[in-house]
Amino acid sequence: MISIDGFWTTKAGDYDPQTTLKTTVSDNRFFYRINHDASARQKVITEILVDSKQVSLVHDWLSSDGKETLFFDVPSELRKPGIHTLVFRIFAPVSSDADAKQGEKLYESQTFTLEYTA
Repeated sequence: MISIDGFWTTKAGDYDPQTTLKTTVSDNRFFYRINHDASARQKVITEILVDSKQVSLVHDWLSSDGKETLFFDVPSELRKPGIHTLVFRIFAPVSSDADAKQGEKLYESQTFTLEYTA
């Protein structure tokens, strides 16, 4: 079982997942948490898409506590006033190598909404 309930801004420890977030174009860093039921360390690759454009590709290990809090940055060219879509996809790697390519898709989030204001 893998899920991402939403995303938030401010600090990683201020866990407050939102499916829709309204913020100013100056906010570029966002946090998210992968909730999972992995009982042993497992490597995953998380692809983050804003308006169907890849903004991040994170290689990380799932720990045994059932949650991984991570972040991504939205590049300036995508931080324009208006409504934007955000999707998380989690893949198994094809090997345990640090630069492993994406293998089987394990999870795709619902489409979240990021609204930028001037």
